[in-house]
Amino acid sequence: MVILFFVWLLIGGPLHPSSKSGWFLNDPLREAAQKMTIQTVGKSSLEQKASSSQSSSSSQSSIKPDFVVLKATMARETDPNKEYVEIKADNKNKNSMKITGWKLKGKTGLDVVIGKGASYIYASAASQPQEDIYLKPGEKAVIVTGKSSLGTSFKMNKCVGYFEQFHEFTPELDTECPLLRDDEPPANLINNDQCLDYIDRVSSCQTVVSIPYKYSLKLSSSCQDYVTQNANYKTCLEKHKDDSDFYLPEWRIYLDRSEELWKKKRETITLYDGKNNIIDSQSY
Repeated sequence: MVILFFVWLLIGGPLHPSSKSGWFLNDPLREAAQKMTIQTVGKSSLEQKASSSQSSSSSQSSIKPDFVVLKATMARETDPNKEYVEIKADNKNKNSMKITGWKLKGKTGLDVVIGKGASYIYASAASQPQEDIYLKPGEKAVIVTGKSSLGTSFKMNKCVGYFEQFHEFTPELDTECPLLRDDEPPANLINNDQCLDYIDRVSSCQTVVSIPYKYSLKLSSSCQDYVTQNANYKTCLEKHKDDSDFYLPEWRIYLDRSEELWKKKRETITLYDGKNNIIDSQSY
């Protein structure tokens, strides 16, 4: 014991750091505190990651892609001018979708590309300005296999029904044009009851080329001129082109083919976007 006492003095005795560390070489309280700190930090880090992941997942799920739906109800028709499919943009889409450059492909392997069209149809069907076709949310496109009676694909408007009188369209054009009787007549006719009665007879979207003989005998020349000059597409266009509801939510697109495109049965029609991604497909 004496020898051990002198050895203890030689290595520092009461001044040695170990003499101040307490009864244990490793303090259990200190280790427990360190362990608790590590666990707390680790848990906090995991919670932050989980919270970040949930936030990211929530953000992604709230962003819904725009899309369109393909319908092939009339694809079984053998007449190319009556054979058509429809695509419709969802009402919940956030943006207009450019469909010029999209493709339709059937089981035969032949694919057709959606081209450009005229959003503004002039009175003359020739040389209509062409532009890319966009579908706004809720709008649809009727894609006819055959040729256009107007020589172009076109955006529907509330005056376009006038063309139904002299051309054949499938499906038929909307014939709910503004009525002539709803327009204010000129001052010289405002009290002309015979003229106003005839104007009431003029049907929606009906071009009046000439007044029938039995009516012409009763109507003044100024009344006849007013009717023939105003009951037509050109005048309807000039009067209503700036109306907020001038355009209808529909395009008529023509693929300009002389033969049917889709099989009568056991067909699958697939719609691709400009990057060759499948948008929608329908089989029958």
